[in-house]
Amino acid sequence: MTRSDHPAHDAPASPIASDVRPDSHAIVEAGLDIIYRRGLPGLTLRPLAAQVGVSVTAISTRLGTKEQVIEHLIEGALQRETHFFDRWLALYARTAPSDSAARAALSDLAFRDWIGPSRAQPMFLIELIHEHALRPVSSPALERWIEAAGAFWSTLIFGVADHAELALGYMVDEVTFALGNEQDAGYSLLRILCLQRLAAGIFMPDGGDCGTIERLIAALEPAVLPASPGDDPKRRKIAEGTAQILVHEGMEAVTHRSVALAAQVPASTVVYHFGTQPALVMAGLNAVILRFHGMLERVGEAYTAPKEDAETRNVTKATSMLALASLREPSLLSHALEMRRRRGDRIRASDLPGLGFQSGAGFDRAAGQVIALAVYGMRMVAMARQIPERASYRSAFRTLEAGIRPHP
Repeated sequence: MTRSDHPAHDAPASPIASDVRPDSHAIVEAGLDIIYRRGLPGLTLRPLAAQVGVSVTAISTRLGTKEQVIEHLIEGALQRETHFFDRWLALYARTAPSDSAARAALSDLAFRDWIGPSRAQPMFLIELIHEHALRPVSSPALERWIEAAGAFWSTLIFGVADHAELALGYMVDEVTFALGNEQDAGYSLLRILCLQRLAAGIFMPDGGDCGTIERLIAALEPAVLPASPGDDPKRRKIAEGTAQILVHEGMEAVTHRSVALAAQVPASTVVYHFGTQPALVMAGLNAVILRFHGMLERVGEAYTAPKEDAETRNVTKATSMLALASLREPSLLSHALEMRRRRGDRIRASDLPGLGFQSGAGFDRAAGQVIALAVYGMRMVAMARQIPERASYRSAFRTLEAGIRPHP
């Protein structure tokens, strides 16, 4: 993404016409564009009407409330996504790739197309998943989109639609990083190699080359690591207050005033210690991550907790939010890439039974990367769908390990 293409740049609005019935296609086009540039919270009736070139009354009369407008946008986006799926499934049917390497190559081509000209589509889907994970509400259209996307990616990656939850979860997590880092050759290679591992079944029991992924992970280490709050008690208090707002209300709710209220300090103190809002967001994200890592060190395990613990849920939302925010705030891109390269750091062979695997022979750091991406994504989708997260990813991994796929 070039700087001129960055979603922070606004497109000029059309002249307002109060007596024109808004076209459904134009509404979907304008709505996706606004969400792409400003995020889902930036979609309100006034800028939507201005961009379509009609009055707010015309939009509300045609579609109703903002929630009904969003449901209309989901329906329109799903129609477009269906055309995208059909085009790639037709190529899959013509070529009938019979091995995991060919399926991975085809999946990567489709993925690049997904984040290319049609990039507003995956961004809208991710925005919706994040919004519904924070504020769960029923959306039949989103449910259909999730089901269709899962079946599509499962077919391309595995040759059957049986692994829809696993395939979609993996892609949901990966795409949040890919949208902002697709120009980074090192990241792109890491993404391709991990996708190859997923298509091959994650593990390499007969031995496989994990060295390239190991070297890529090392090469992608940033020159400057995220700063911690340090020993200053006020900085820690502010960071913790920011973290609470972040994981419960979303990134758009983080302001100097809201953090000051949460941390019970003057707003001027927040500004003094952290300055800009992006720096404040980073402090909150780091606080969640540091707290999560501390919990892991205390209990000595990653994903084997017997219940859906709040800390794991919070870090899942926080790191995904960081990747999403980096699409509109370039200063966060390096931090998002750091989260991506460290996705599998906490996965170990001893964690596999708690994740749903029976064996996991051939586990290595590459497998850890793939598993972590899938778990993070499946948890986000499960939160959005209001279903148990642990049951979701355990079932998905058990199904994969059972070897249901007809192709090697």
